[in-house]
Amino acid sequence: MTIRELLRQGRDRLTLSGVSDTVDLDTSLLLCHVLNIGREQLFARLTDPVEEDRARAFLGLTEKRAQNFPVAYLTGLKEFFGRDFFVEEGVLCPRPDTEIIVEKSLEFLEGTPSPAVLDLCSGSGCIGLTLALERPDSSVLCGDIDETPEKMFHKNREALKADNARFVRTDLFDRVEGRFNLIATNPPYLTARETADRMEEGWKEPALALDGGEDGLILVEKIVQKTIAYLAPGGYLLIEAAPDQMERILNMMGTAGFSSLGTADDLAGRERVAYGRWIG
Repeated sequence: MTIRELLRQGRDRLTLSGVSDTVDLDTSLLLCHVLNIGREQLFARLTDPVEEDRARAFLGLTEKRAQNFPVAYLTGLKEFFGRDFFVEEGVLCPRPDTEIIVEKSLEFLEGTPSPAVLDLCSGSGCIGLTLALERPDSSVLCGDIDETPEKMFHKNREALKADNARFVRTDLFDRVEGRFNLIATNPPYLTARETADRMEEGWKEPALALDGGEDGLILVEKIVQKTIAYLAPGGYLLIEAAPDQMERILNMMGTAGFSSLGTADDLAGRERVAYGRWIG
């Protein structure tokens, strides 16, 4: 069977499943993974035959994708801010929209020498490790409650050589010490009903990283209230959440005493990150 024939079979299976809006991309990424080649090579070699064991491996991955497994779980990698991060079941797959929290954090850190940064609810570590690499003079702490994020952090830290980052296993701030110039977080912010719906739809990402309680803001509210004790004077808090939650989050932050409140838009022009400054 040739590369072209396999791509056609993969596309047909994914189209039939209806799980993906990017059938062509998903299919090509999975076949590239199996063949260990880039997409340019893939399309330059469409008539090349594929060994039977690799063909079976590709069709097996396609079947898993048809069952709603994210491509990143199947390949073990997801690009974020121009770097590849290891991922697996148990952490959220990094999303392009989350890059805005990194961009805004770097903007706020300009002019701050050797900043201390906390990435709370860190998952794969994509936010904290990216900030550590973009600001090698910084000291970055990533914190999460579960063992899989801890495993992924260390794997990604080693691969990316982010020696200025470390990890703490913690329930929000329970085991966090010190004060930080900036705290960035992408906490669970789906409502309990939204999370249940996604699980019923067959989502494979962990409910623990999605479920923000009845209104989606239980953890966000705790973070806003507790962050003050961990921010240095003039430090920033940045929270990723849903666009329709931004007004409520900004109200929380204003009530808690934050100033310079604002939001940053994602790639689709939707408000995705709420931020504020703690003057102290």
